Amino acid sequence: MYIPAWLIVGAIIVGVWYFAKSKKQHPAENNMPQIFKQKFSYKLDIHIEPNWYNLYKKLHNPKSEKDFDKVVEAKIKETEKDDGSTNLWGRRYYFTEYYDSASGLTQRFQRVICQNGKQYFYPINEFGDRGYVFASDDKFDVREGDEKRDARQKLSIDIGEDFIRNDIFDKYIGGPKSDFDYEKENYLFQFPLSDVFSFLFALGHRFHDTEGNTIIKWPDQIEKKFKEFGIEYETYFDYDPEPFDIEKHDKEFFEKWGKPKICLYGEDVFHSGYLVTKDKTYYGVQLKMFRSGENDRIGWEN
Repeated sequence: MYIPAWLIVGAIIVGVWYFAKSKKQHPAENNMPQIFKQKFSYKLDIHIEPNWYNLYKKLHNPKSEKDFDKVVEAKIKETEKDDGSTNLWGRRYYFTEYYDSASGLTQRFQRVICQNGKQYFYPINEFGDRGYVFASDDKFDVREGDEKRDARQKLSIDIGEDFIRNDIFDKYIGGPKSDFDYEKENYLFQFPLSDVFSFLFALGHRFHDTEGNTIIKWPDQIEKKFKEFGIEYETYFDYDPEPFDIEKHDKEFFEKWGKPKICLYGEDVFHSGYLVTKDKTYYGVQLKMFRSGENDRIGWEN
């Protein structure tokens, strides 16, 4: 039986039309279009440089600073034999997250620089590192009592993308604790990453390519979190920075986001800002957003 080509094409068009209509009527059946509404890809860089001496001192709470210094000196000497795989002492962390809006794919990479200069770089599912500041602190002895065992446990450290906390292992069943099992005093460092990311993303979304501009003043609500977590924002300006007047361009955005102030340009050798705790742990966060058609390598006219 011969079927005209125009009839086949017509049937396909009608079928596609009915399929699209049915999906509009029942959007819960297929949420794929929702995934690709995000137009902006991004690269998020996080840097954590713990002040290991001050953190270790906080864990020990020594009665004599002189005796404590001797203990630390001896432990540091032990780390000279370490290849960088056991001691957390001296490690610095660089976390990078890529989000691709076209595919919805998120990729994360972690770079760890050890005290001896050795580096590790690898893909991960979740940022972080855990263990003991000094491997020698993890000396299990079946004869030790609960008090000594608890003291040893408190020297264990967990480092995430926005926190450093101690006493990380469950003393009854072993393994790491869940987030709900930590007390406020377990957090040696906290950073309001979610708030900061949301602000930088909103900034770059509203004002093209401003998410990387040097911050002069953070939003009021973020400054409040900084104060709560003991974080100070320090700036370096070799000259009076030219500001970008957010209020003039969008007063509603300015008020909604807590009256922030930013430079007209991104960080450079002449002006920059950095975040540091009273314990001298340094933290950095940078966001770079990518828009369709902004790749310089694509679309050249030959």
